[in-house]
Amino acid sequence: PKSELLHFSDPDEQIGRGRYSPAAKTLMEIKALECVGRNHANEIINVDLANDPSTPRLVILNPNLILGPQLDPSPVIKGNSLPWMVRILKKERMAEAVPNDSMSIIDIRDLAELHVRAAISEDASGRYFGVNRSFAWTEILEGFGEVYPDYTPPPLTPGVDYESNVPTQFDHTRKDSLGVTLRPLRETLKDLVDFFRAKGAI
Repeated sequence: PKSELLHFSDPDEQIGRGRYSPAAKTLMEIKALECVGRNHANEIINVDLANDPSTPRLVILNPNLILGPQLDPSPVIKGNSLPWMVRILKKERMAEAVPNDSMSIIDIRDLAELHVRAAISEDASGRYFGVNRSFAWTEILEGFGEVYPDYTPPPLTPGVDYESNVPTQFDHTRKDSLGVTLRPLRETLKDLVDFFRAKGAI
């Protein structure tokens, strides 16, 4: 399983694939950790800086796909993730076949709680995965179909072995140490659909 202390993206590799935004985030994390005297494994590399009383305690939470109802009261659904989900539910995206892939998801409310716990826990330090787990798209789209009867998931691609594609596995030890119980995917999807309905988006 992936560990936030052992697995760190290579910014040069990200840039080579044209993934400039993720590369920028990786470089910002590296620089932020250096500024508090630590490396990506949260090991002290500058004793004087790390032990200086004026050096802040740094906690980094790494989410991927963030879902759930927005607090923004405006009628417009904003951001990247939620408009994408609306297009999926309206069969404007991902309508031909279920992708043989997975996506790491967290509910926005759980991510907010993780931030609060990290802020108030004096023992929290370094990087934490801000994910529930990685879900196969078959599971995600079937979940949408269960909570939104107007949606029917697309078919599987014939000849593709969906079972052999194992979603990314995470070591949740550090995240669980913050003491937050995360919502099941179905609850997140149901609340998201209810939010879309209330906004008139679906």
